[in-house]
Amino acid sequence: MFAQPLRYCTHTLATFSLLLVGACQETNLAVQRPTVPDENVIPIEGNEKENNQKLRQVEVEPFQGVAADEPQAALIGRDILAAGGSAADASVAMYFTLAVTLPSTASLGGGGVCLIHESLAGRTIILDFTATAPTSLPPNTTRASATPGVVRGMYELHRRYGRASWGKLIKPAEQLARFGVPVSRALANDLRLAATDFFVDPNAKFIFAHPDGTPLDEGDILEQFDLARVLTRLRHHGVGDFYSGQTSAALIHGAELGRASLSHADLGNTRALWREAVTTEIGEHTVFTSPRPTAGAVTALQIWAMVANTNRYVESSETERRHLFAESSMRAFLDRGSKLFSDGDNAAPINELLDQKYLGKLMSSYKPNGHIAPDDLLRRPHTDIENPSATSFLVIDKDGLAVACLVSLHNLFGIGRIAKETGIVLAAAPNHRGMGPQSLAPMLVLDRTSGDFKMIAAATGGAAAPTALAWTVTNIFLGNLSFPNAIATPRLHHGGRPDRVLFEPGTPKEWLTGLERRGHVVAGTREIGRINAFHCEFGLALGKQCFYGSDPRGHGLAISLNQ
Repeated sequence: MFAQPLRYCTHTLATFSLLLVGACQETNLAVQRPTVPDENVIPIEGNEKENNQKLRQVEVEPFQGVAADEPQAALIGRDILAAGGSAADASVAMYFTLAVTLPSTASLGGGGVCLIHESLAGRTIILDFTATAPTSLPPNTTRASATPGVVRGMYELHRRYGRASWGKLIKPAEQLARFGVPVSRALANDLRLAATDFFVDPNAKFIFAHPDGTPLDEGDILEQFDLARVLTRLRHHGVGDFYSGQTSAALIHGAELGRASLSHADLGNTRALWREAVTTEIGEHTVFTSPRPTAGAVTALQIWAMVANTNRYVESSETERRHLFAESSMRAFLDRGSKLFSDGDNAAPINELLDQKYLGKLMSSYKPNGHIAPDDLLRRPHTDIENPSATSFLVIDKDGLAVACLVSLHNLFGIGRIAKETGIVLAAAPNHRGMGPQSLAPMLVLDRTSGDFKMIAAATGGAAAPTALAWTVTNIFLGNLSFPNAIATPRLHHGGRPDRVLFEPGTPKEWLTGLERRGHVVAGTREIGRINAFHCEFGLALGKQCFYGSDPRGHGLAISLNQ
């Protein structure tokens, strides 16, 4: 599972077509370095000890790329970039495509967050459009549904950074919904997991099941005529219709029929909010992520900072590195429950949680050759089972605008109900028991001195999302692993409670032996989070030197327009 290559698609300027799937191929990611100099090439000093060759030549070509958990969305995003659209344009088009091709996590009924970095201006900002809890529940409500924020969020992203017309960005998704699209492997897997409960709703069964009641399989054609009509109105009438017009009325009526909770007041008051990014410095890097309520990556930053403290990781043996990561992860997740996402008055300011002195205190009890039990750390464990159902997508354009977005319904297929005559899967209302946006985890890494771009990533998988992020950046920036290996290598996770280290298939036996020898209990699990990421060691200007990947644990696609 972990040896498979990361996915990419060869660049083409062909217009959108479902046949473009045939242009994709899987290959091992490789750095390409052209050797023919021209006016757009700069020399870089070679390694004289190894080959005593002439100066190598590296072409200056800004990186452009897309990545998503579902291939069709990545293809459409690629087409928008190739036609001159901005990263925001591509992100909007990719989201609406995901609403059609991956409605299990990306329905119009959900919400999410985007991290946006303007490389030319040196500015990073957060767009918060999380789906919110209803202000009141109708008497007949049996399933509390969230008020959707994602359509407002995509409108706001396009308003500030878009170049293409709004209608052009919705049209591909509208056509896929109306004329049908092959069910992706990702959606087929989600349908198999949720069919028993989801198909209690006759509207869901009509759309997503065969005539015999079994869920659609990979490759079957999925048609969503009601959703196509909603997208048509959204294309022609704009976002206002969704929140206070004909579509709003239909959505509320459909929710009432499903005994869910939506109101005209809540929809009309929905806003997307621009927020300051959380920022901290770790080693040679400046790192950004989103604040509460989508502060999942703060835990990843804590793990990374604790692992990097005093060069302990760099100087450790391979087996101690895994122990160090597990101990740091355990402390960060205990802190997550008691300080980061506390449902009482104990929630601490995020800047305090990332303070080096504070993190040093958390690690003061660390023992290189022994495990410290959670009970000995006297912290309230984070025991909530966090929502693992979300999807992410990334885009970078030729002007250096980078966008990382995550969207969610707070549960697989939300509340398991579709608003009749809209085709929209309704999101579950967020709560303090893990069903909410707190596991959404975007991250941006810049060079601390120059401010040059290094990496952007987004992770999903519930509580495992920050672990996937921390594991990847630790392996790249401290362990010197190549980008493909850093994403694909088996991961470890300690979530505070229960007191055990989870490991993925393919984990080296010596890692597990080293952990057990130090007092850890280990247990296998299928996967620990999923991540989409771009890594440019030499900055965005040298686009062909950048790596791009969609996690091989999933079924997504990453594409570079530079290859």
